[in-house]
Amino acid sequence: MASVSVGENPADIGAQLRAAGGADAVFLAIKGNQARALAPQLALAGLGGASRVGTSQLTSGTGKVDEDAALDGIAFPSEAWTTRGVSGLPAASTVAATLATARGAAGRLFAFGFDAWRITAYLEKLASASDGGLAGATGMLYLDGFGNILRTPAWSAFSGGRPAPVADGR
Repeated sequence: MASVSVGENPADIGAQLRAAGGADAVFLAIKGNQARALAPQLALAGLGGASRVGTSQLTSGTGKVDEDAALDGIAFPSEAWTTRGVSGLPAASTVAATLATARGAAGRLFAFGFDAWRITAYLEKLASASDGGLAGATGMLYLDGFGNILRTPAWSAFSGGRPAPVADGR
């Protein structure tokens, strides 16, 4: 396992990538603009076909489809509401068009607030559920044996320069 650090404006790290050797996967804990700069370098270093997984911060600084096409194939955790929609909530794009506090990164907080409300409304269901959890705006919500809320996020991957849901078996 190798690690390569990059700055806010990544320079040419091709030599470091080649020195790291072949890899089965690449983990990208960087923002979208950094990932766009690194994607061609990964391909040139022979890592373009490796599984590429990022953190949710990958979407920070994205939104231009033509530029974001460089991110195609990179998977990252996301909110169910923004990628698939959630029963009981209008589409994320509809809410964002009318409510400034649900736009961009603030949409995550909006989804989190919706989940907090649902947890209070369905706490008994969560406590007694033995076959699944509660579908929330941020993902599937579960209650563990200690009373902690656990979340399994939805997953997305860039496709055609846009985040698209990844099938999760549900």
